[in-house]
Amino acid sequence: MTSTMTATVIVRFWNKVDRRGGPEACWPWLAGCVRDGRGVFYPRRNRQIVAARIMWALTYGPVPDGMVVCHHCDNPSCVNPVHLFIGTQADNLADMRSKERGARGERHGISVLTEANIHEIRRMLAAGIRITAVARHFGVSRRNIGMIKSGHRWSWLLEDAADCAAQH
Repeated sequence: MTSTMTATVIVRFWNKVDRRGGPEACWPWLAGCVRDGRGVFYPRRNRQIVAARIMWALTYGPVPDGMVVCHHCDNPSCVNPVHLFIGTQADNLADMRSKERGARGERHGISVLTEANIHEIRRMLAAGIRITAVARHFGVSRRNIGMIKSGHRWSWLLEDAADCAAQH
């Protein structure tokens, strides 16, 4: 990527980076961003590249095949190379989950259920009400209720309940 970028394109790239915060601060991308906040750059017409990937390549060399550029700072518009690291998409998702950045539960855009619903579902199941009846009551699938029952969905609420029980 960088071997094909001309000096003019590289100057254009750097003109879109805000480094005023200093070497340790986030360097926000000042140009266009995609919906998730990642900066994008057009080194030539009809060629969009994520700005952090270009910064990585300019600083450290090419991004290895199959790898993605991740952020220690969790700021998707940041292009400060000291805030970036290379990983697989699985590494990136694990990092996101470990920092609880992913939308989960009722914050997830397609969630039908709330945390209060989950507590009620678990009370109903504990009282012996069948999965089918619970699913019908909440307008979700039997599989969804089964996943909640087994702890494969909304599992952090199981941890919260266990913590609460341990305190009392």
